[in-house]
Parts: sequence; C-alpha cells; structure tokens
Amino acid sequence: MNDTHGGLPTYNFTRRNLMRMAAVAGLGAASLSFLPKVAVAQSSAPQPSEDLIAAAKTEGTLTFYHTTAIDPTAVWTSAFTKKYGITTQNVRGPSYPLFERWLTEERVGQHVADVVQITDTVLIESAHDEKLIADYTPASAAGIRPEMKKEGVWYTAFVNAMGIAWNSKLVSPEEEKLIREGGWNVLTDPRWKGRIATGTPASGGSSYSYVYMFLGGKRDQFGPDFLAKMAALKPQVYDSKSPMYDRLAAGEHAIVDQASQSDMGGFYLKGAPIRWVFPTPTPANLTVQTISAGAPHPNAARLFQDWAMSQEGQAAWFSVAGVSSAREDTVDPRKAAKADWYKEDWYKDPENLYIDYLGDPGYVDPAKPIIAEWNQLFGR
Repeated sequence: MNDTHGGLPTYNFTRRNLMRMAAVAGLGAASLSFLPKVAVAQSSAPQPSEDLIAAAKTEGTLTFYHTTAIDPTAVWTSAFTKKYGITTQNVRGPSYPLFERWLTEERVGQHVADVVQITDTVLIESAHDEKLIADYTPASAAGIRPEMKKEGVWYTAFVNAMGIAWNSKLVSPEEEKLIREGGWNVLTDPRWKGRIATGTPASGGSSYSYVYMFLGGKRDQFGPDFLAKMAALKPQVYDSKSPMYDRLAAGEHAIVDQASQSDMGGFYLKGAPIRWVFPTPTPANLTVQTISAGAPHPNAARLFQDWAMSQEGQAAWFSVAGVSSAREDTVDPRKAAKADWYKEDWYKDPENLYIDYLGDPGYVDPAKPIIAEWNQLFGR
C-alpha cells in the first residue's frame, strides 16, 4: 500500500464551479439511529463471486482516491490487502479538489483512479449522469441502510458526526467545562480569539454539510449573526480539515470546529491530547464510495467496493476511527465494552444527528449560495 497526496495542486475553486454542469439529484431525508441491532457475523453474509476474486487478484492492484485521513485509511486498506493480496495505491485530498482532479482526468481520457471516495453524493450523481461512474451493485450492499446508498452508483462507507474538539493541554479546567456544557455558542466566546481554527465549506462535502446546518437548514436557530460572532475571533481558516486537526494535536490551536468523530478517534488512539464534544443538533455526513467507469483495474475496484460495504470492511474502520457503520448489523464493540474514548468521562455520543439536509433543495442547489455568504462573513 502506498499513500500520497498525489501532487494535488491548489485550486481556486468553488462548489458552484464544480456543479455548473451538474444535473441536480436529491436524497431523501432520513432520521438515523445507530443503536445496536445484531452483532457482526460473517457466515451468512453475501460473498463476492469466485470469478470476481480471481480476476481481481490477476489485476493485483487498484488506485483509491480518498478524502479520509492518510494514516487510518492506510490501516483500513491494508486489511483488504491482507485478505486478498491486492495492493492499494491511496491518493488523499479534500473532497472537492480531489473530485475535480478525477473529473478532469476522466474527461481527457486519463484513467487513474479505480475507486473514488468523497463526502458529496450530489457530485457523484452528476458524474453518473455524464456516464463517468460504473454501474455496480456489490453483493454486500444489501446490508447498507436504504437511505445511505443509491443502488449501483454510490454506497456509504461510514457515517461521521461532527462537533467541537480541543487540545486538553491548552485549555483550563474552567474552559473545558464550558466547552462540554456550552453548546455551539462556545464557538463565539471572545476567549478563543487567536486560539481557534475552522475550515472553509468550499473544501468538501463534510465541511459544506457542517456549515449548511448553520446557514441553511438551521438558519433560524443560528444564521449569519452566529457565524459573524465566530468570524470576529479571527480564526485560522483551512482549505482542508486534515492539517487543521494535525495542528490542533500539535498545540497550534486550542479549539476547532468541524471535529469529525472519525479523525478525533484516530488522534485519540495515537495518544494525542485531543477531546471532543457533540453539541445538539449534531451535523453528520456520509462518506461514500463509487467506482470510476474508466477504472484501469475494474475487477479489483469491484472487489474492493464489495469488501468496503461488507460487515468485515465496515467493522475494520472501528480499529482506526470513531465512526458509525452504514449497516444496521455492524456496531462498534468498543461502545459496549466501554473501551477507548467510550470509557472517558468527557465523552458522550451525539444525541440528535442532523442529516435531514440531504433532502433539502437548498443543499442540492448547484449555486451553493452559502459558500459565498460564508466567504463574506469570514473575509475570504
């Protein structure tokens, strides 16, 4: 397995530019529950065909464009390699520039990626309309919740809640208590001036869905006045969340928003002084995968997609991140065992996930006006 940023250039882009050509497609609203249903059991699960496995092994490798953090993704894909002997070339980037790179490559006939992972289903469906997405239904996909897939097009690898994170070495006990109990209004407290960071909603689907809650779906509750107060603190603004998280862990920031459960869990497992909380309502996003129609290794891509959507593949994320599975039959065993962050007195699961934006006309609007509004508020 190799993992790289793949020489990703810096783009001067907006989601509006990406969607200029798109046919808008929606996803029905869903109220999601992540309570355990049954334990993970592989014996009766649908399996990929022996012919597919043999053909994939003949190809021997695949290239995976992903938006998840480098280290946990490397561990996750290594489980696939261990099972099938097929190596993965992992190329990481923020959702929107990574998607734009792949889209440009496909349009000029430069086929590099086999499987693409992003956090914006609207973009995938627009590419499918261009016939750039392969139609494939994995055998394992029957177990994915209906609202977390578009059959044959994209499937959810995991669900990720987003909240507020802090470096426990850089905040006082009083400040920690404030963060844990103060809700989203904590982000507007003047004490964080020069100590806080955030990410632009133009970087990718997770950041966009996070900001959309404040300026879109929950505008009456929050709105521009709320974000203007946060902007007045002059936060460091990142074009990608991964370096923001890295610098939080390194002690360059005391507090950040858009703190994803998956990444915070990874830092926790490395021993970083990171803690996090999920104010209510808690925005969540779907991290989804699709297969490129021009995949150079189409069989390996299909086998990888099948594994990623299986109980085994989704449970493999639990060893590296704090995510929720898109399957009802796959639950993080650490929760019941009160292991890792589940044993900490500061940790609480999100109580009210906000994911209804997936069916909101404002969310799938190709003009994406909240990006421009956010840019104006934060002086971008």
